[in-house]
Parts: sequence; C-alpha cells; structure tokens
Amino acid sequence: MKKTFLRIFTLVAILSLVLVACAPTAEEKPTAVAPAAEEPEEEVVEEVAEGGKIFEGREINFMAGAPQQVADRALAEWFEEETGAKVNVLVVPYDAIIEKATIDVTSGAGQYDVMQYWYVGLGSLVENGVLADITDWWDGLGEEYDIDDIVPAFKDTYTLIDGKRYGVPLDGDIHLMFFNTTIFEKHNVEPPKTWDEYLETCKLITEAEAGNDVYGCGIMAIKVPFILLGTFLNRVAGFGGSWFDEAGYPTINSPENVAALEHLIAELPYAIPDPKAVGFDEMLGMWVTGRVGMVEFWTDLGQMTDNPEESMIPGEWDVSPMPVQGEKGQIAAPMNAGWAVGMSTMCKDEEVAKAFLAFLMRPETSLRANLIVGGFDPMRYSTFDSPDFRAHVTDKLADAARDAVTNASVPWPTDAMWWEYQEVLNENVAMALNGEKTAQQALDDTQTVWEEIHGQ
Repeated sequence: MKKTFLRIFTLVAILSLVLVACAPTAEEKPTAVAPAAEEPEEEVVEEVAEGGKIFEGREINFMAGAPQQVADRALAEWFEEETGAKVNVLVVPYDAIIEKATIDVTSGAGQYDVMQYWYVGLGSLVENGVLADITDWWDGLGEEYDIDDIVPAFKDTYTLIDGKRYGVPLDGDIHLMFFNTTIFEKHNVEPPKTWDEYLETCKLITEAEAGNDVYGCGIMAIKVPFILLGTFLNRVAGFGGSWFDEAGYPTINSPENVAALEHLIAELPYAIPDPKAVGFDEMLGMWVTGRVGMVEFWTDLGQMTDNPEESMIPGEWDVSPMPVQGEKGQIAAPMNAGWAVGMSTMCKDEEVAKAFLAFLMRPETSLRANLIVGGFDPMRYSTFDSPDFRAHVTDKLADAARDAVTNASVPWPTDAMWWEYQEVLNENVAMALNGEKTAQQALDDTQTVWEEIHGQ
C-alpha cells in the first residue's frame, strides 16, 4: 500500500512540475525544473521515487485533542517519515475543541488545516462552515482503504451529515464497565448486572474501606457535556430510556430517564470524592493507583492499566457489559466522546491535508495507532480481530468491545441543533447533582426548553 501511495503522489508531483515549467508568469520555480527540461522524463521519475518524500518542505497544522495527543503526535511523525510533510500538532483541551475550531474559521484566523473533532459537534461545525465537504474524495478512495471494515456506527455517525462526508473516523469510543479484581476479591463481590447491584456494591466497598482512600466506584460528573452527559446516558440506556422518540421529538423527562438520574444522584456519596469535579484525568489517576473498585470508561483503559510506567495495578482488572435496570433495560454501549478528523474550509494545502486524511484511513495505520498506550480505541473490525491488538489488550477486552460496538452501540445526536439541546441538559443535570433541583424538576425544565428548540 505504501508503494501505491508513493506512485500516486509521484505522478501528481511530476504533473505539478510540468505545469509550473510551462507557466510564463510564475515568479518562483523549483530548482529541478530547468534540468528536467533537458533530461529524459524517465530520469525525473526515478529521482522523485528514489527520494520518497513527495511533500518535502510542505507542512500543515493539525488541531489535536489533549487526551489523544500521544497517538496524534505519533501519526504526525509517521506521516512525515513517509511523505516529508511536516504536521504541526497543536493540542487543544477536549472540552474546548469544537468552540476553538469554530472560532478559527468564523474569525478568519485559519490557523488549522486539519481538525480533530468530537463527532457530536459535526452538525454544528458543518452549519458554521468549519469543515470542508470531502464527499468526492471519500468516494474515490480505493479498495486498499477497506471502508466496509469500519464499524458502521463510527463510519457514518462520525462523518456523515445530510448524505455528505466531512471527516474520517479516528477514535472509536464506547464505555464498558471495568472493575479492580483485587478489590472485588477482597470484598467477595461480583461484577454488577443491574444498576441496583452496582449501587449496592459501590456502597459496600466504600463503607468497608472507610479511611483507606479506597472507593467502590468512580463516577465522572464534571460539568463538561461529553463527561457528565455520557455518565447520564450510561444509565439512561441501561434503564431503557432515550433522549428523543423515533420521530425525533424530545422525551427527556420520561419515567425511565428520571429514574436513571435519581439513581445517579443516589450513587454519588459512595464514589470517589467529589464526582462533580472528576473528569478523564482525575478518574484515570485514581484508577491506576488502585483506589477504585469499578468505573465506566473507554476501552483503552485496559492497556493503560497494564502499563507499568503509569499504573500500580497491571493485570488487576477485568471488564463486563454495562448494567441494566427494569423491564425496558438493555445492555448498551454508549458512544461517549468519539473523535474524527476533518479538513478546514480554510485549509492552506488541501493536497497534503487529504493525503494525511488518507493516511489515517489506512487499516495498518489504524492498527498501529491502537497499539500505542494512551492511543485510540478501535474503529475497525480488523483491529478488534488482529492478533497483535488482542495480545495488547487481552482477548476478553477485544471480544467485549467488539460485541458492544456491533450489537449495543448508542450514539449521540449529531445534528446542528444538538449543540443547543445539550447545553440545556448539561446545566439541568448539574443542578440536580448539586441538589438545586430534583431529578424530576431538572428533566421537566429541560423538556420545556427542548420542546421550544424543537419547534423552531
């Protein structure tokens, strides 16, 4: 595949040189143009192919999310090694990435050429003219990119709006339930199958470990939408609720959703303190130091737990499906977070940008990035099935994650109005967790505003 990539861009480079040589108004010409006119064309092809650096001296800026920066920097390095193009990785906090991307384009700054984006913001980014339509480019990708190998929930949900493509999937995020086997064995408990069992187990361990700085569960409830609402959605899905009905009408104050929020509130006293200040980094620090019995987290937690350079509990973990509750309850794998990469409408070098997107789309690139500790979660079936990946994360985790994304994935909305919807829900759920509103009041208030938004 690498040879195919180089042949394609070699031909592009040659064509570019010929066009420049023929242009009478060109102010600058590459030093190779003059001799190329006197030498046989075959020698020019050989010279470029031998160099293997089709984009030498060119560069693009890549807006990357902070949690994925290790893998993002590796991708940039690999791409430069192959093509010669420098990818400047500019890291942005995960909770500011959509806003920063939007301001970059709407202000006319144009700092970024390619942008990592949270897929839930796709509709908003498209509506604001931030991401370029790459449908024709996507449709022209060859068989070597094996698009059918990409899990549909990631392929379409992450990149498709109104039948058009605006990005390529990067990080296939879902939540599973992880538990510390040492803590569970010590207290003779099993992985919870229902949310009631989850609460009982969390309470039992926390009360038994009082004074030891060990807690039955870790709950991420910081007031950041994809953290707080992700935690809420884990319970909504498990209780059989939903945010909208099949026709798209808001159902946020349904009995199942109210019960899910009430349950979350009841869990907080037994989680690591203070859940309302706990996000990705805070939760990870508590987990790898062995102070948490169980946690809802992304599937790369297993490899981070087994990294002896960062973890005190290698091997002391296992994974199970998310709990269910009630008659409508169902095992679910909420697609919390989730990242893709698109090209800015203000991109200064579309050729290199699209080559970088193509590089990210390669099956071998995706697998290689998923073997980095602190990298990505799989978005291809072939990655889940790869012997190298399975050895890296254990067969049990690979099987659990593959089954979840295939049979139980629960995506967030991606239309432009969702950005407005989620701000209202995020505010009211936070108020419920702070005791400023009951669960019923918080969701009733949300329903009222959502109906107004829906009617616009």
